Amino acid sequence: MKKLFFVFAALMGSLVSVQAQDLITMKNGDDVEAKIIEVSPKEVKYKKFSNLDGPTFTVNKSDILIIRYENGEKDIFDEVNSRSGALGDVYEGMRYRDYKNLYDTHYYIHEAGDAYSPGWAGVASFFIPGLGQGVAGEWGRGLGIFAADLGLSALFYGSVATLSTYENETTGEIEGGGGASLLAVGAIIGKVVLDIWSICDAVHVAKVKNMYQQDIRSQRAAFDVKVVPYLASTQTSVSGYQPTAGLSLKVNF
Repeated sequence: MKKLFFVFAALMGSLVSVQAQDLITMKNGDDVEAKIIEVSPKEVKYKKFSNLDGPTFTVNKSDILIIRYENGEKDIFDEVNSRSGALGDVYEGMRYRDYKNLYDTHYYIHEAGDAYSPGWAGVASFFIPGLGQGVAGEWGRGLGIFAADLGLSALFYGSVATLSTYENETTGEIEGGGGASLLAVGAIIGKVVLDIWSICDAVHVAKVKNMYQQDIRSQRAAFDVKVVPYLASTQTSVSGYQPTAGLSLKVNF
């Protein structure tokens, strides 16, 4: 009886240990018993269940078929929407406003075919707010930032000019004009914040547009259309065989 109890306890322990682990099924058919640490837009980080105090492993989501969690839930990974880890479907002809929130620029990797330089975009907006966005192809966005910067500058200088009217001609001190002082301070603070944000935004815009174009290039490479000339002979009832030439269309997915 005591032996039966220990056997039952061992079986229950093994069942609990199986249920307390996550199972990663790879697209190549391998199963990995793991403890999931983090699931990001492009990667999954985990520890091997047999060595929870060991190193953390990282695997691309594109290599994973399904994850079965210890609580019974499942994550099924379809084909990756893009090589850059877009959070939604991307297609050719999209506007920046349609895909700007689909990319995490922390995952940006420069490629030789990238059209925009994030560094130069930031430098351009450092000298002229909004110019970096224009250099990255978003002139409407850049003009809006430039106009806002001009408005804040005009507000600042207008407030300073108003303060000069409160100057005592005898002592040279400003008497009154508290509202104008507050406007001047607010305008200069707003301008500095806008200028810094403009630099960061220009870098962000350039990276996002490059990531989108990387995805479009990969889609074009995956859908390859070729027109190939051919020469053949066709049997006829009169002269036997007659040479024919033409073009064949080959489509590779």
